Amino acid sequence: MSRGQANLPALAIALLVLTTVAVLAVTIADASVRGAERNAADRAVATATADRLVAADSAATVRGNVLNGSLDADSVAASLPPDVDARVALDGEAVYERGDPTGGETARRIVLVADQQAVEVEPPFEFRSVTLPRRSPRATLDIEPSADIETVRANDRVVLYEPGGLDGTYEVPLSRYETTTLRVDGFPDDGEVTVTYYPRQTQKALLEVTVNA
Repeated sequence: MSRGQANLPALAIALLVLTTVAVLAVTIADASVRGAERNAADRAVATATADRLVAADSAATVRGNVLNGSLDADSVAASLPPDVDARVALDGEAVYERGDPTGGETARRIVLVADQQAVEVEPPFEFRSVTLPRRSPRATLDIEPSADIETVRANDRVVLYEPGGLDGTYEVPLSRYETTTLRVDGFPDDGEVTVTYYPRQTQKALLEVTVNA
């Protein structure tokens, strides 16, 4: 009888340890489940945000998966959901950050970044035409009245016409999918027509979107 009574404290301690371990195991498991759910939610938001950023109709792109080289915080923010902490980086350099995204999930995309530079030339129109050496989405033409030009064509499409003669600065939209040849209906002298075009150069980059919702 005394031996059984002596074992009671040991049994109580064993039960206490077992109960503590069970509670800790349940707590840890519950925390793991909540953490997994939170990570999955963050990952889903980060993935959706990255997809919106590189979409063709995004404020941050010039076309699908091609980011504008002048990427800024406003164009990035337009694709982010409200009320989440987020960071958007390009090749490791942050271009937008809100709140504290530390510990969130990150979605990554390989993208192209397009930079656009203005190139000004005074092309010779010896044969009433000149071909731009690189594709450009638009061109600016400065035409002196002495050039005596009424019509300008881009790949046989009339883009400028003035019966009394063109005089001034004109913006001409061009196709970015093909090389452009400009043709005029006169024979301007050197300096009477200046053409500025805006070719794009692209390079690969890594886009990272980190979200902590």
